[in-house]
Amino acid sequence: MSTLKPRSPLDAALANIPAEFRNRIVKSYLELKARHAESKHDAAGLSAGKFCESVVRLLQHELKKQFTPFGQRILSLSDECDSFAKLPRAAGNDSLRIVIPRAVSLLYTLRNKRGIGHVGGDVDANAIDGMTISRVADWVMCELIRVFHKMSLEEADALVSSLASRDIPDVWEVAGRKRVLRTGISFKDKTLLLL
Repeated sequence: MSTLKPRSPLDAALANIPAEFRNRIVKSYLELKARHAESKHDAAGLSAGKFCESVVRLLQHELKKQFTPFGQRILSLSDECDSFAKLPRAAGNDSLRIVIPRAVSLLYTLRNKRGIGHVGGDVDANAIDGMTISRVADWVMCELIRVFHKMSLEEADALVSSLASRDIPDVWEVAGRKRVLRTGISFKDKTLLLL
């Protein structure tokens, strides 16, 4: 006997998005977040690319009433994002036409034009690029929830607030010096954290 897999809060929140888009968006977002948390910047970048491509297809579906099929390459994701702003206002709200596409374009640019996924000779900025990718993806998910949510306003607001909350590390390290940022723990526990 098999049991039903419980729906994630994101899946439930985005229930107004057709499943073929929703499933890919949620899966790539969760992969991106997990890989970012493990500091696997290259892998997080791959997930960011899939996330962007899935969101663009959703926007094509919503605004243009047709989309590039999954499995077929979007010729220029940047040009496609720019094209949404040129659509008439009646095609969809400003968030779908203008704001989300610009955020997705930034995400995709960071993934393609920076050290993530490429060998570079510059200062390694993968950590800050990865953090930016993660936060912009959070923002896009929050905006999708705001536009498409299928739950009570209170539940949607709580979910958006949880995605928007900032993760603060327990230990902060700069130039070889470490500081324990977690408050409310004993000196012994702080020492264990440092070890």
